[in-house]
Amino acid sequence: MLYVPRVEDKNSHMRMLRISRMDDLVANSMNILEPSPVDADGNQHEDVMLANHPVDLFLLPGLAFDKSGRRLGRGGGYYDTFLRKYQERATEKKWKQPLLVALAYSTQIMDSGVVPVTPHDVSVDALVSPSGVIPMSTAALERM
Repeated sequence: MLYVPRVEDKNSHMRMLRISRMDDLVANSMNILEPSPVDADGNQHEDVMLANHPVDLFLLPGLAFDKSGRRLGRGGGYYDTFLRKYQERATEKKWKQPLLVALAYSTQIMDSGVVPVTPHDVSVDALVSPSGVIPMSTAALERM
């Protein structure tokens, strides 16, 4: 199953909606493709927060990362807010926490401790770059 982010407002509220085909995506006001609330047949897209099964992996964007797992986004807190809520749900359901993986070019990867963080930031478990996979957490090491 594939869930894709949809920004709901400017208050860091984002949902992940299940899509089954590319036609489920529409351009938002910034011309970024995201799922519409309903599919072409008029059916509501499933929200990952209401799903009856856990997510194994989230692929995350970012501007910069360091080798300790810190992630610098665009400053809106959309992913951090969403991920904290999902992690709480996974804990409540007694599900294994999803692996948080970011895709990065080698030039986006800094030395440990370089990327600034706040207490609300969620770290990634692994980075995937053209050079290969860089595990950063015990969860990543266990699953590789």
